[in-house]
Amino acid sequence: MIDIVRYREMLLEIRQRVNVRSEKPIEGIKLAVREGHLQKKLKDAEGIWLCGNFPDAELKGGMDCHQESNQILLFLLEKVPAGEEMDEEELQHYALLQRIMELVKKELLAMDFVCGELSPADGMLTEWEYDVFGGFNGLSIGLKLVD
Repeated sequence: MIDIVRYREMLLEIRQRVNVRSEKPIEGIKLAVREGHLQKKLKDAEGIWLCGNFPDAELKGGMDCHQESNQILLFLLEKVPAGEEMDEEELQHYALLQRIMELVKKELLAMDFVCGELSPADGMLTEWEYDVFGGFNGLSIGLKLVD
């Protein structure tokens, strides 16, 4: 299993690297065990947030040779009050978040700050998110990291 403290450090490093190149900064990161937990943490958050689950892990193999697949779900979200954006504003907002998410994905693919502990496996699935966790919009990516 990924060490949860190391995982948080990894996300903080991604945030820092993305903010250097992004047109709008990621305010911070929030980690949670489940959806309801994350909704409570995001409740009054303003700005763009990089959020993630506490990764579940599947161990395969035996004592001498084994590997773990850690299931990670990351969200890049910003709260938008319902009905506040017109169609064009909504599209531009999603486009901004998409550009930032592309930077996040590039950092995940590089993973040079992890010192070889982890490597991406099985690719990444990117999905659009609307009105999640109490009114947040953005994108999510699902991936497995093999330890």
